[in-house]
Formats: sequence, C-alpha cells, structure tokens
Amino acid sequence: MEHLTQNAAFASLFGYTGSLGVSREALCDAAGIDVAAATVGGGLVPATAMFDAVEFAANATGLPNFGLLMAERLDSRIIGLPALIAERCGSIHDYYALMQQHMRHHTTGYSLALDEDATGGIGRLRIVAQGRFRPAQFAEAVLAVHARTFRQFLGASWRPGKVLLAHRQLGSAADYRRGFGTEIVFEAGQNAITFAPEDLLWRAPGHAAVVRGQLEQIEVQDHANTADRTSAMILAFLPKGQASLPAVATALSMTPRSLQRSLASFGTNYSQLLAAIRTDLARSYLARPGARASELAVLLGFSDVSALSRFVREALGVSPREAMKRFARQRSTVPKALHA
Repeated sequence: MEHLTQNAAFASLFGYTGSLGVSREALCDAAGIDVAAATVGGGLVPATAMFDAVEFAANATGLPNFGLLMAERLDSRIIGLPALIAERCGSIHDYYALMQQHMRHHTTGYSLALDEDATGGIGRLRIVAQGRFRPAQFAEAVLAVHARTFRQFLGASWRPGKVLLAHRQLGSAADYRRGFGTEIVFEAGQNAITFAPEDLLWRAPGHAAVVRGQLEQIEVQDHANTADRTSAMILAFLPKGQASLPAVATALSMTPRSLQRSLASFGTNYSQLLAAIRTDLARSYLARPGARASELAVLLGFSDVSALSRFVREALGVSPREAMKRFARQRSTVPKALHA
C-alpha cells in the first residue's frame, strides 16, 4: 500500500528553495507529482514526494547541509497539527504519545516513537516509505525540527544526549554543532535522538488539562473530517486500482467496520462516496475534447472499458460515447468568445 502525506509542507519548501534558485516545477518533477497536486489545499501526495523533493533540492543547490538549514529557517509547525499541540505538552513522554496518536492524519510515510528505561530514552524516527533517493537530508531536517521543539520544553540551553543518523556525514562538523550541539553518530543504523533521565522526568505544571482539552478537540475534528478524508483517500487510490474499503480504512488507521460506522453518522457510506466521486470525475473527464474511454477507465479504477461503460450508463444514463457526443454538442452551442 502506498504511503501518503498531506501536501501542506510543500508551500514552505517552495518558498525556501525558490530563494535558492530551484523552481517548484523542478522540485515537483523530481518528486514525480504535478504542481497542482502539491498546491491544492488539503491535498494528499505520496509520502516519497516530500522525501525526494528535499533530497533533490539538496543536490540542486549543492548544499550538503540543506536539511539542517531548512530546519533552521522553516517554522517547526510545518510538521503538522500535532506540533501545534505538542508545544503545550507536559513532558517528553506526552509529546511522543501525541505524535503516535495523531501523526497518521498527517502522514503514513514516517512515524515517531519513544523508548524509555532507567538510563534515559531514545526517540526514534522511522521512515517507512522508499522513494528515488535515500531520505538523508529529510531525516536530518525532521530531527533538527524536533530538537528545536524540545528546547521549547527544556530550555534554550538543552541539547540531546546524542543524535543517531543512519547515513554518512553530509555537512561539516560545524553544521551539526549548530543544528544539534551534541555528539553525532553516523551510519548508526537508525535515526534518533537520545534523552537523559532528567529530561524524561521533566513535567510542565498546569499543562495537563490544556493538553487533554486539545486532544479532545482533535478527536472531534478527526470525526468531523472522516467523510472528507475518506474522499481524499479514494481520489488518491482510484487511478492505482486500490480504492477498496479495506485499503482506504487501513490508510486512515481504521477498520472497515469503524469507517462505515463513522460515515453512517454523516448519512452516507463508502459505496455512495465512491460512486459520487466516480460520477463527478466521469462527467468532468467526458466533457473534455479528445476524451478516451480507456484513459477514463484507469482514472476511475476500473479493470476494463466494459466495467466503465456499465458504470457510466448507470450513473449518467448513457454510454461513454454518447456522453462525449452530448458534451461536444453542448460545447458547440457556446459562443466562441466564451471559449477564449
């Protein structure tokens, strides 16, 4: 199953790389996505698109410390809604618990987890999606962003015990000192930050109630957005022929039954959403000059044109060929000035 991510971070990445002479068109080409997919509000893109865009930008700019520089310049909140709430967490443990609970709504391409014992803790970054490039610059950027967030908790002078990186050294020692201020272990087999025992004992007074309230708010928002998030997943999975209920439910970290129950509270179900999306796409595509039934079958996730024909006839009341003729006649009746 393909891992997906919210495209919100692309806007910040475009702004930063644009100042360095790398166009958003070049970034999207390297990432294998359209500019529209990267810029449409609330859109989903393959998680590897972000990884590959960052690695490409590092190569295009010739900056071996690109990931660390990006982490310095970009708002740490670009990692998503969890970071907004994590700013008010009561402990490092709370931070990772929140990330594990809600990061799946931002991306399934990577995850965060904290292991604790009497000697301290290790916060691991696990990148599960594999793109064209090894996500080394991306890993450095994410860990550096999180280190910045931890300094909000623990004070400006705080530094990790160590930083572990799965790849070889990219930038200079000075780059890493500025980014992390601690020992870096390269080719460590994982990407992680370590914490001293006293870091894990830290508790912020008075924040627990705020965090609980924010978590409850997110749960309400998650439920309210179930239909929209399901529709977004269907749109992403349809051209790949993977828009089944079990596949979409898994991508949303739900069971098929729980997803159907949630959709029922909106007065709909999965089959109705799927049919409505396919109908809208079919109507839009068939209205284009030069539309081809074989292309539309792929777009709508059908295995062959005959399955597409049955669906279009049921949804629009005519065959795909008849629908194209009808739309062509409608275009011919519009004054040419309106086509310009």
